[in-house]
Amino acid sequence: MCGIAGILLFDPATRPDAALLRRMTDLIAHRGPDDTGHQIVGPVALGHRRLSIIDVSNGGHQPMANDDGSIVIVYNGECYNYRELAQGMRARGHHFRSSSDTEVILRLYEEKGEACFSELQGMFALAIWDGRRRRLVLARDRLGIKPLYVTHDRERLLFASEMKALLADPRTETEIDRVALGDYLHLLSIPDPRSIFSGIRKLQPGHLIIADASGVQERPYWTLPVAIDEGMSYEAALAGFEQRFFDAVSSHMVADVPVGAFLSGGVDSSAIVALAGKVTEHPIETFSITFPGLEEFDESPYAQAVADHCGANHHAFRLTPDLVEALPKIAWHADEPFAISSAFALYFISKVARDHVKVVLSGDGGDEVFGGYVWRHFDFPDMPKAASWGAQQAAGMLRRYPALRPLVPKRLSERLASLASRDQRYLNAFISFHDSDLHELLEPSLAADVIEAWQDNAVQRCLETAPGGEQLAAKLYADIKTTLVSEMLTKADRMTMANGLEGRVPFLDHRLVEWAFTVPARHKIQGTNGKALVKTALERHLPHDILYRKKQGFNVPLKVWMRGELREFVRDHLTPARLRRRGIFKPDVVEAILQRHESGTVDASNKIFAMLMLELWHETFLDRRQSFVTASEPALA
Repeated sequence: MCGIAGILLFDPATRPDAALLRRMTDLIAHRGPDDTGHQIVGPVALGHRRLSIIDVSNGGHQPMANDDGSIVIVYNGECYNYRELAQGMRARGHHFRSSSDTEVILRLYEEKGEACFSELQGMFALAIWDGRRRRLVLARDRLGIKPLYVTHDRERLLFASEMKALLADPRTETEIDRVALGDYLHLLSIPDPRSIFSGIRKLQPGHLIIADASGVQERPYWTLPVAIDEGMSYEAALAGFEQRFFDAVSSHMVADVPVGAFLSGGVDSSAIVALAGKVTEHPIETFSITFPGLEEFDESPYAQAVADHCGANHHAFRLTPDLVEALPKIAWHADEPFAISSAFALYFISKVARDHVKVVLSGDGGDEVFGGYVWRHFDFPDMPKAASWGAQQAAGMLRRYPALRPLVPKRLSERLASLASRDQRYLNAFISFHDSDLHELLEPSLAADVIEAWQDNAVQRCLETAPGGEQLAAKLYADIKTTLVSEMLTKADRMTMANGLEGRVPFLDHRLVEWAFTVPARHKIQGTNGKALVKTALERHLPHDILYRKKQGFNVPLKVWMRGELREFVRDHLTPARLRRRGIFKPDVVEAILQRHESGTVDASNKIFAMLMLELWHETFLDRRQSFVTASEPALA
């Protein structure tokens, strides 16, 4: 796992600024503390920070070039089938200088061009300078496990694993995207491809960019297929899951360094530990967080029970952090406004894990692929599936193409809107601020823009355009395309990489995900039992009370902290003077929210946290903008 950065100048006669490239890689040094590399080839500059996992000798040093130097790669990720790919390539006459997966990808591109990405199994964000064709190719893995930010104008294109590296160039614009700000306030994160800055975009999962003197073109190389097999029996589904999940976990154990696992005691992390223990000769190292005295949040007894059952070497970390010190660090590593409070726990448990291992497996993705969030994934019983899906499609078309509205009879239009509006229950199950909240909280001109933009939000668009006619599949499709990437995977990448730790997610092996979207909804959710298929398949591997206990989630006692250790810190950062200077929130409304939460009248901790993290982001990325230009990493990081 690593960090990459680079510059492409569209004028082939010009040369990139080597000092700028070094500043860019310095800002992401935490992603790769083991090695650094820089190379300028004509109009392109490529930089790399390495965390050595496979071929830990210098054989994996990057940037890496082919034999004649015409093709150069920088790569962040892991290709789990690189040995199989290398074996096939040797049979076709290829020779390798190293045992790294980077060289396998380099030579596979040399042979097949951008078609090579479809053969990779793993997580990655990469850049390849193809000197033969005078073009830069950027690509991101299918599910968006690894990030890649891009900004460009008429003269140059910059890319990096983290947005902060792009700010090393003083020409990078920092105008806030109001649509992205609205996404953040609703979702607590910002879905791809937008970023908080209007001039910076995220390369979408499963997409590639080809940039050359003629311009910049983005296109998908993979889309998530949805082909529900309604005739699939439960027994066939169980067999299919067991084999594919075992293969996914086994492949994710590939490394030349020790591999551990995060273990909460929930279904997903327990499933990974149970199967990982079967493919390793030594007890797997597992890590969990404890909250002594706060049983509502403390899952440590379940984690210990699973570790004992699986023979793991377990490490339980008591989370009593210096919250005031941690929050600015989390804001810095997150890059964009990010208010997923479990980032606290992940940041600190990653610190502990890094003392023992370089790689950890986590259960991220299990809920989004197999229907674990019952409160937001269940089918609406009063709405036929076909009618629901059809109404979503039609209503979405009318919203996006207003010229069509006069052609649709009024009564039909109202009926379609009524049917489609029921899916607001899906959004309402997990959004933070509702439009009514924002109308009251935000300054008037901003409120109008944010509320209007949310009517065509990314989550709703994905729900309406999801292929197939099954409600559950449409919701899981929307999860995977939006909040999984912007929330779960962003949190996992940033907080592990902040500590030089590689996180892997077996539930998001693309072969497992593709198969999961052939499984009927009735096998995934049964009544109030989410992930029914996963639980049944694991009954011979894990105790019944672990599999079927009430879902708890990876949460932190934010509401307690906001009334205790963080109360003064919040008050210091959400003062009327600061709020007026930002011009986003109405000070009197913020004060009312703070008072209601502090009195115990309501739990407004998520809303307060969202406002606090937005303020910390402003301080870090706008007030201290010059620190990125000089690459003088803030002392808080």
